[in-house]
Amino acid sequence: MAGTTLRRRYAAGVGIVVVALSGVLYSSAETTPAAGQDYGRPAGLPLPSSVPLAKFEEKLFSFLNDREYVRLGWRPDKGVRDTGPFLDGKSYGTHPAVRVYYSPGVVKWLVGGRVGKIPDGEMIVKEQYPAPAARHRGKSEAVLRASLESWTVMVKDSAGSHDGWFWSNPTAGQCVVDSHQDPFPYPVSGFGQYCVRCHASTRSPGAEASGANNEYTFASLRNIAGFPGEPILFRVDDSWREDARKAKAEPKQDAHPSCARPKAVERPARPADLGFLNFFNSIGSLEPAALRRLPPETHDWAVARRDGSREFVTSNQCMSCHAGLMAPFGPSMYVPAGKTAEYGAAGWDVSPYGEWRWTPMGLAGRDPVFFAQLETEMRLLRDDYRHDPARGRELSETLTDTCLKCHGSMGHREFHREHPGAKFTLDHALAIADPADHPGAGDARYGALARDGVSCAVCHRMQPKPQPACDPRPYLQFFIETATTGDFTVGPKGDLYGPIANDQIAPYAMEHATGRRPKHSPFLKSAQLCGTCHTVTLPNVDRPIAPTDPPDELAALQTVPAYRRFHHHVEQSTYLEWLNSEYENEIDKANPKAKTCQDCHMATGLTDARRGLDRSPLRTRIAAIQDDTYPEAENLAPHADLHVRVREDGSYRRHNFSGLNVFLLELFNQFDDVLGVRKDNFMTGSKEDVSNAIQNFVETARRDTADVRVAAAWPGLNRLTARVAVRNKAGHRFPSGVGFRRAFLELTVYQPARGGQPERVVWASGQTNALGVLIGADGRPLPTEFFDRDAATGSQLYQPHYEVITSPDQVQVYETLLLNAKGEFTTSFVRGCRTVKDNRLLPRGWKPDGPGPGLTGRYLQATHPDAVASADRDYATGSGGDEVTYQIELPRAIDVTDLEVRATLYYQALPPYYLRNLFAAAPDGPATARLHAMASHLDLRASPVRDWKLPVASATTRLKR
Repeated sequence: MAGTTLRRRYAAGVGIVVVALSGVLYSSAETTPAAGQDYGRPAGLPLPSSVPLAKFEEKLFSFLNDREYVRLGWRPDKGVRDTGPFLDGKSYGTHPAVRVYYSPGVVKWLVGGRVGKIPDGEMIVKEQYPAPAARHRGKSEAVLRASLESWTVMVKDSAGSHDGWFWSNPTAGQCVVDSHQDPFPYPVSGFGQYCVRCHASTRSPGAEASGANNEYTFASLRNIAGFPGEPILFRVDDSWREDARKAKAEPKQDAHPSCARPKAVERPARPADLGFLNFFNSIGSLEPAALRRLPPETHDWAVARRDGSREFVTSNQCMSCHAGLMAPFGPSMYVPAGKTAEYGAAGWDVSPYGEWRWTPMGLAGRDPVFFAQLETEMRLLRDDYRHDPARGRELSETLTDTCLKCHGSMGHREFHREHPGAKFTLDHALAIADPADHPGAGDARYGALARDGVSCAVCHRMQPKPQPACDPRPYLQFFIETATTGDFTVGPKGDLYGPIANDQIAPYAMEHATGRRPKHSPFLKSAQLCGTCHTVTLPNVDRPIAPTDPPDELAALQTVPAYRRFHHHVEQSTYLEWLNSEYENEIDKANPKAKTCQDCHMATGLTDARRGLDRSPLRTRIAAIQDDTYPEAENLAPHADLHVRVREDGSYRRHNFSGLNVFLLELFNQFDDVLGVRKDNFMTGSKEDVSNAIQNFVETARRDTADVRVAAAWPGLNRLTARVAVRNKAGHRFPSGVGFRRAFLELTVYQPARGGQPERVVWASGQTNALGVLIGADGRPLPTEFFDRDAATGSQLYQPHYEVITSPDQVQVYETLLLNAKGEFTTSFVRGCRTVKDNRLLPRGWKPDGPGPGLTGRYLQATHPDAVASADRDYATGSGGDEVTYQIELPRAIDVTDLEVRATLYYQALPPYYLRNLFAAAPDGPATARLHAMASHLDLRASPVRDWKLPVASATTRLKR
């Protein structure tokens, strides 16, 4: 049929019909064998969950390569058959051409009407051949055996996972592969594999979606030798005949990701930056190969169990359906950059899983800066409490537990549910199973869950915290005081929440695959969901509360006993800053200017000027399952249960969580082997996900962060006045988040490049060297960069907030600076006793008295600028901006007729003073040494953060006399 890619044909009538398919004859007049007929002998393999993974794979691969299932007399399909159409040289099958063998228990289950559970130990072995089946017609068994490319195998083992099947996809001649070796390939076999993406669309007669008797196979007696009926036939044209002699060289063309075994990555030698080593010299030169590496992500595997014992699952269980899908059934959740959408095609994976994993949320459980900071805190506590080591250990363990509430949230929650009162430690967070065993086995699942960071099941299980009826506080105040610093609330174990209405989703496949049912919840659109981890209150462990001290409001709210004796501070206030802006909708529910975190950080479209892509809004499905657009298959759930809608109204939200921490992505991009991540996208074949994520962050900096304007005039002969106006476009402070982030202005007066001569700078404020260190006119680091002490007063020097700048040594730096109990500058998260400077750009609409009820006291104060900045009218009015005037005296020798002025706003996620403090605090710590070695070998020459700074906005004006 013209224009038709799929044709179904069913056997009918009682007469004898003989069909030749792939060289095998079968007859529809065959009758069902009598009960008790021999269907072969059992496999004799151990249950996969009962032995280490590598040991079972060794037995399984030997079983397959020797084709033991044939010797055991298992019933096969009537012949090699197609799983979808083959048109214009391309297969549209869900598998290649296949011939399936069924263990005795599977056949008996089918003969019994597919009712009840398939017994443990039973198997389905699918031999896979190049499509279409027609190319194998007339082949002898020996010749056909030579054409066998791979198998897909199902082994029933209800103890292993909710779906109860062990899945394997070995190639012919497959040997056991250690997927924990670089580049950490997706495992050949295991529980909780992506296969359920399609197999969860099946349904057993009368079974509930998540019922134990609802199996996961499309198997049908009509396909099996000795039973009546004919397999489904699909349209197959003759295009395959043109290249039949090239069958062995044909590219893989089916709906499965490539299962080829990637070779170890050849990594170019990358010399250390001698300038970095000389400057940050508290640690010597270390090669990345000698570092303590983070566990490979192949260990991060925690599956759902049918007994309901597992509270959380790792993101690879969501990846099965919420990753990008390529041809032949895509692209879905993927925007190709060219004309092809084949596996590995260039483009953007805009799927929830594909983008999330390369964000600070997806990487939170592996963040090397976080681990080094935690090591610093532990070392400082050890030193502070060297005379009371027991107390020091208690605080160290408690602080680690606190930090992992967000950075290792699923492992933390699972551990505390099973071990109430105990502390979740770094040993738990980094634990792995024996490399030969099943990933996440035993207590190693805590580490698997923790390293998955702020994973799918963290946000999609969150719900508002119920407020007791007797609590008189406004709910917003109740939330801030009881549900932040990682103390989020989750719904019932079997529920997952999303923003889409219940009547607009198809929950069947998820419920069948994982036992989790998706439900609508407006909370997924609320900024409070983000506020649970983006409002952090911590103790100042060097400042105990004295009997004569006034009450500490934050300490009084503390629920951790070990912290109550200390004064507290709000260490991170991003959510609070948003509340005190014109974008909030927690108090003014009908605010027409409202924009939540999700509105800004989860895009609805994709624009890539480099490639000429503009998809605004994105039109795509949110899940890739075997839905009602796939070729016909047996034993599917009703089509209505499998209808996945294309989101065409802008409701599809990318999980790009755009931010500015390009340094973090560069570390993972260049040291994926050290940090244990797989850069290639198994589901789409894309090798561009990290670079796309970096590009996304760069676009956020340029488009959504801040504006800069500059104007200049000559009030005197060689006197220049430049006014720079900066406007914050974010819905919170800029910068925000952890206190060491900073932004700064560079103001440059220069003669433009002309006649082959380079640009010549004649005056500048805010210039840096190659390490991002602010320097003066002499090219030396400013004494304020590392808080050098004033020779006369002994006070530490820093850059205050400026309204007028007159010297190259003065730089407008937007930052917060904290003092510890000794009055010294600190980058410790638990020693922020006094804020000496906070001139970070306020969000538009900021008010000194706040937005209304709910944001009060110390939480409101946490949104205030410091005293100096508060006196600046730009801050006091809540304009969201700042204006700086530069009064510059130029040398008389300068030709003032050919000058331009450029103002650039830069951002630093890792300022040099922070790195120096970090490396000096615990130089012998493995996490600190790891970060130092990676940073010293980091190649930023072609990076957007060259010279350790990210350009945000820039403006230029030409001077006129």
